[in-house]
Amino acid sequence: MDIASQIVKIQQFISERVEESQSNGVVIGVSGGIDSAVVAFLSVRALGKARVLGILLPSHTTPNEDENDAMQVVRMLGIEHARIPISEIIEAFGKHLPEFKEGGLPKANLQARVRMCILYYHANLKNYLVCGTTDASENFLGYFTKHGDGAADIEPIINVTKSDLKVMARELGVPANLIKKKSSPNLLMKHDAEEELGVSYELLDKLLNRNRITEHKRNPPASPK
Repeated sequence: MDIASQIVKIQQFISERVEESQSNGVVIGVSGGIDSAVVAFLSVRALGKARVLGILLPSHTTPNEDENDAMQVVRMLGIEHARIPISEIIEAFGKHLPEFKEGGLPKANLQARVRMCILYYHANLKNYLVCGTTDASENFLGYFTKHGDGAADIEPIINVTKSDLKVMARELGVPANLIKKKSSPNLLMKHDAEEELGVSYELLDKLLNRNRITEHKRNPPASPK
């Protein structure tokens, strides 16, 4: 992938979608991971920092490192931002839900869906688009929460693999500590993405690229209309 040209294409995509929808800008859930950092950097390049809102949404499963890294991103970019802890919101749901177990998958996915509700609330307030942060590798395996981090108005990096994303991050000037950090959705305590997936992103991206190369074999033969 030509990273430089891809950066330009994604910036144009963000700018065009905001203009077409007559929106004022974009809101991004900044998690402290590489995906949201790259999307934030691209959005600022596309729209300017005054039209990008970063929301930090920590919970009881969010490591301090992630919060610090997320804050590093918004401060480095100089964008408007807000920190909204969601643990009390999650627990409020739990008072009315059956079998609300600590560390269970339903509670973990609830976190992602609560976060998206908050992002859309701010998007409605400011007439912004919700800018998703799902990359190609995670989209390929469906490694996201339906109606949670899988919900968005636009998905700028959904065709960029995790491996290429690291190259793009370096090109954009994303801090090195975010690029080197292991990926984790942190919906559970000590949540490791590669461990949960059962495969490294390096191998996954090789399989994804192989899948793209052989896509023509799975398409029906061309025929005249």
